[in-house]
Amino acid sequence: MEFALLGVCYDKTQTMRKGAAKAPDVIRNVLPKLETFVSGIDLSEYFIQDLGNIRADKFEELEKSINNIRFQKFPLIIGGEHSISLPLVKLLKPKKFVSFDAHPDLENKDGHSGVMRKIVEILGPKNVFIYGVRTMSKKENFFIKDNIININSLSFLKKIKEPTYLSIDFDILDPSVLSSVGNPEPEGFSFKELIDSVRVIARNLIAVDFVEFTPSNNETDNVIAGKIIYAVIAEIIRSKS
Repeated sequence: MEFALLGVCYDKTQTMRKGAAKAPDVIRNVLPKLETFVSGIDLSEYFIQDLGNIRADKFEELEKSINNIRFQKFPLIIGGEHSISLPLVKLLKPKKFVSFDAHPDLENKDGHSGVMRKIVEILGPKNVFIYGVRTMSKKENFFIKDNIININSLSFLKKIKEPTYLSIDFDILDPSVLSSVGNPEPEGFSFKELIDSVRVIARNLIAVDFVEFTPSNNETDNVIAGKIIYAVIAEIIRSKS
């Protein structure tokens, strides 16, 4: 199995902690220093093509650049803020979209806080799943109920059989595990809980993005972010072997 790694350096609409545009380069610097034998899988035996970075000052420019990408291998995308998922969904056309996120991102606005609402408009509410939500606005709560959007149901994730795009917002993790995120929220997942959740849908995945990591001087967080990416890759390889 082969992978294609793309960095998307964009964080123009982040509202709390900016800096996600730096994540692709920081994580690239960390990955070569990590052990590649992960969960019984030797990642060094699998080719990862590095497609470099996309940089843009405006979202329209970002969309145009992403639309010109032609993935020949399994896409692994490192953001960047969560809004980068929208043009990738338009490009890759998955049947299902799953977001692991502390926030539903269903606001009626542009940018990272409204990205899931726009994806719902493209794929339909029955094909969008949000897992790990711990806080939301009143308007988002009404939107979820009115459109019957599934959130926080592991049983529904287990039923997915169609080609699926997975977006992992690093704030799915508890701040005690990883604090360098755009909008940290307490009572989040442990590292193991995140990977166990990925395992549930790994067989059906056609692409994964990792978003909202905002690098800081906390080298431990940089290492954890890299280890999450390697652990997710290992689960994908295992499920498709």
